[in-house]
Amino acid sequence: MENQKFIPVIIGADIGTYSIARSFYEEYHVISKIFSQEILGATNNSKIINQTTIPNMNAKDLVKELKDFAKSTKDTKKILLACSEWYVDIIVKYKDELEKSGYIIPFVDKKTLDHIVQKDNFYEICEKLKINYPDTIVVTKDNYKDVEIPWEYPIIAKKSDTNTWHYATFEGKKKVFKINSYSELQDILNKVYGSSYKENFILQKMVKGNDSNMRVLTCYVNKEHEVIFSCLGQPILEEKTPGAIGNYVSIITREMDKGILDSAKKFLKEVKYVGFANFDIKYDPEEEKYKFFEINVRLGRSNFYMTASGANYTKYLVDEYIENKKEKKEVIAYNPWVYTIVPNCVIKKYVKDENLVKEYLKLKKEKKYTHPLYYKEDMNIKRWFYIKVAYFNQIRKFKKYY
Repeated sequence: MENQKFIPVIIGADIGTYSIARSFYEEYHVISKIFSQEILGATNNSKIINQTTIPNMNAKDLVKELKDFAKSTKDTKKILLACSEWYVDIIVKYKDELEKSGYIIPFVDKKTLDHIVQKDNFYEICEKLKINYPDTIVVTKDNYKDVEIPWEYPIIAKKSDTNTWHYATFEGKKKVFKINSYSELQDILNKVYGSSYKENFILQKMVKGNDSNMRVLTCYVNKEHEVIFSCLGQPILEEKTPGAIGNYVSIITREMDKGILDSAKKFLKEVKYVGFANFDIKYDPEEEKYKFFEINVRLGRSNFYMTASGANYTKYLVDEYIENKKEKKEVIAYNPWVYTIVPNCVIKKYVKDENLVKEYLKLKKEKKYTHPLYYKEDMNIKRWFYIKVAYFNQIRKFKKYY
C-alpha cells in the first residue's frame, strides 16, 4: 500500500465497505485499508483489502489505530471514509487530530453533523425549505406516555438519533418499527425509554406503497458546497430482518427526477454540506409527491448500484482531494442497470409489480446486472463459498421475515 499514490481507509466490514473498496480498486487499482470490530464474510479473504480488527472497538481505540497507521504510511495520502453514522461521528469528533496525522476527511464539521443527523432537525430544515416529508410527531422521554396519534394505524416509529441508538439494547429492538395499535406503541416506547436511549423518537404517518415506491439518491458535494455528481436508484425490494430492515437488496438505476434533485440541492446548500450524501425518499401515491425520509452522511450500504451502472463515484472524491482538479460540469449519472444481492426467485415471489419484475429479468438477461461481492479479480474458493451461501440464504431470510 505504501507504493500507492493514495490509500482509501474505510471504517466498517460489511457489504457496503467492500463495495467502496471495490469501487476504488476498479478505478485506481489500489488496495483499501479497513478497520473493523470483527471480521465479516463480505470483506474476509479479499486481496483488495488489508484489514485490521479492533475487538470491542471504541472511539479511543479506533483513533489510536488510525494514528498508528498514519505514522506507518506517513508519505502516502490517505482518504478516510466510514460505513455507519456511528463511525462517521467518531471521525468527525476527532477530525482535527486525524487531519494532523495526515488523513483527508471529506465530511462536514461536528456541529453540522450533530444537527442534520437528528431526524427531527432534518424535518425542521425540510419544513423551512418546503421540501416534502412524511407527517411527523416528535416524542420525548418526558411526554411519550401522553402522545396522541391523529392518523390511522399502522404508523411508523423510529429513532431520531442514530449514534445513541447504536448503544441502546432492549428486547425487540429494530431499525424501524411498524406499529399497529396504541397499546403496541406504548409497549415499544416503554422499552425504548427503559433503555439507555433518552433522545427524541419519531412517529410518522405511514406513506403507502411497497418497497418499489422508494428512491435512493446519492450526491457528491465539493468543498464549495456544490453538487457535482448525483445518481438515482429505484429500490425494488428491501431487507426484512429486524436489524437490517430498510436496507436495499435490489435497485434499478433511474433517470434523474428534477424535483428530487432540486430538493436535495436546496438542503445540501442550506447546511453547507461536504462529501457524499445519501437520501432515502418515497413516492406518496395519495398525495402524488416524493417525500424525503432522511439523509445518511455517508455512502449507503448499497452504494455499488452506481459503480455497477458505470458511474464510479470515487473519481469525484479523488479528483478533488488527491488530484486537486475542479469538476468543470455537473454529472448526473444514468445507465439502466440492476444491483442485486438476491436470487431471481426472491424477486419473482416478493416484488408485487409485475412490470418491475419483467424489467429486472430483462436487464439480467441482457447481462446488465451486478452483485457487488461477485468480483472475478478478487475471487478464491473461500470467498466463492461465502458468497454462494449468503446469496441463497436470502431465500430463507425472506421466507422467515417477509
